[in-house]
Amino acid sequence: MDYKYWLDFAPSALSAIAGVAAAIAAFNSLKVSRESQSIAEQSALAIHHGEASRKLADVSETVSAQTKGLYQCAMDVWTKWPREVERSDHREAGGADPRPLRHVLSNAGEMLERHSTNDGKQYHRARHDIFSVIRSGMGKLSDSEYHKLLKVADCTCIDFEGTFGVPRRDESISESSAFRWAYYQLERRVGEEGWGQIWANAWKTGGWLRTYCNEFEQLKPALERELELLEVERKRLLYTVFPLDRNEPLHRDYNRAIGILEGLIGVIELDLFDGYTDDPHPADLIPLVISSVAAAIMTVRAIDDFGKTGTDLFSTVSS
Repeated sequence: MDYKYWLDFAPSALSAIAGVAAAIAAFNSLKVSRESQSIAEQSALAIHHGEASRKLADVSETVSAQTKGLYQCAMDVWTKWPREVERSDHREAGGADPRPLRHVLSNAGEMLERHSTNDGKQYHRARHDIFSVIRSGMGKLSDSEYHKLLKVADCTCIDFEGTFGVPRRDESISESSAFRWAYYQLERRVGEEGWGQIWANAWKTGGWLRTYCNEFEQLKPALERELELLEVERKRLLYTVFPLDRNEPLHRDYNRAIGILEGLIGVIELDLFDGYTDDPHPADLIPLVISSVAAAIMTVRAIDDFGKTGTDLFSTVSS
């Protein structure tokens, strides 16, 4: 390649290089511009949603402080009441080596709670599902089914879901083998008279359910007030420049907190027990006990989960 050729080629080559450099500079400028815009938007979100974030944190702190007594009462229904129920156990009626009756009752309540809340993902309609076994019953029960399940479950130490499988979400829990087996154990090992006495004692002054429900009833106005605070704040932001759904973490925490409070308040409604507290039908006694334990378990889990929604201002604002 001679000298003249290079003189002809150099300007076009330099022009191309300059064009590439200009493109790179423009791209970097655009990138910086977008990053600046993103930072500006995040700052605007932080300012716009700062009050909402603070309110959520305040509500979380308030609920956590106010529910300590309820939490303990619910834990007692979940862990201590089954131990008392076990005193009425005729263990020999449950097979060669049955699980302790306190574990049977707790396992049944835990299954019903998980099924009703979709394992803690959905609290707001749990009230309906927790009490479904009272309204709908257990269907047909028979000796042949009992002995069929006994062959599978006898002498096993794991929970009933581990033996029979987890109850399906698209079916009534009363149709699942795991839950039906727990029900059979409770039915066979404590007689009708025993369940009647267990239920009556739980509703006496100082009884497990009377104490739990009294604590819940006293707390209801406070929970309703905190729920209203969150609903008003969510509604206030709805038609602003930055609605709450523009801030995904905070929006998720708000929806979660509101759903949990709705679920708790729903379970407080004592009309669920109307007609059952004083003179329940014998066929309703075991479902009533299981549902009560499930409601207490839901209370414990909901309070625990609610505490996780109270993140601070900067972590809830989108990054």
